[in-house]
Amino acid sequence: MSNKYIKAVIAGIAIALSGWMYLLAPNQIIGAFLFSCGLLSVRIYGTNLFTGKIQYMVTEEYKWYDYPIFLLCNLFGVLLIAGLSRNFVQEVVIPIAEAKLAQPFLISFIKGIGCGALMSLATYKKSPMWMCIPCVMGFILAGFNHCIADFYYLSVYGHLSWSFVATILGNIVGGIAFSNLILKDEQ
Repeated sequence: MSNKYIKAVIAGIAIALSGWMYLLAPNQIIGAFLFSCGLLSVRIYGTNLFTGKIQYMVTEEYKWYDYPIFLLCNLFGVLLIAGLSRNFVQEVVIPIAEAKLAQPFLISFIKGIGCGALMSLATYKKSPMWMCIPCVMGFILAGFNHCIADFYYLSVYGHLSWSFVATILGNIVGGIAFSNLILKDEQ
């Protein structure tokens, strides 16, 4: 397996560990802050998080086929942690997972766009590292959908739905749209 795909598995593990910390935090604000540790580790160690890399589809940094592989590798990393954490967080994840599953497709898509834009801002090469904290806290506290984080919650819960596909699509649209605004100014 290519090193870039191993880094994508590690990114999924980092986000799932952050989701685990979020679920065990004493309140949502502390949990959102702790969740930002996952994105900070993704940036510090240069791993390949789908929602952070998707903005580069408009450049030629990666091949077109790398993005779905990044997503699948992220999901595999999430599944490893979901399996380990299930017994510790299964009761806590129920309201979060059920709320995600109950969202209509369009709402999941729109909430995915918001998160995709924030993830582009947080992971943009010229963004300072500290941007990870307000962007992650912002998407969590606003109730936006992050496909990798949501996959962790839904995997622990044991169900997926079509709204998960809408979240992926929304993350893509938000990430690319936001990065197009940034990259357009740099050309």
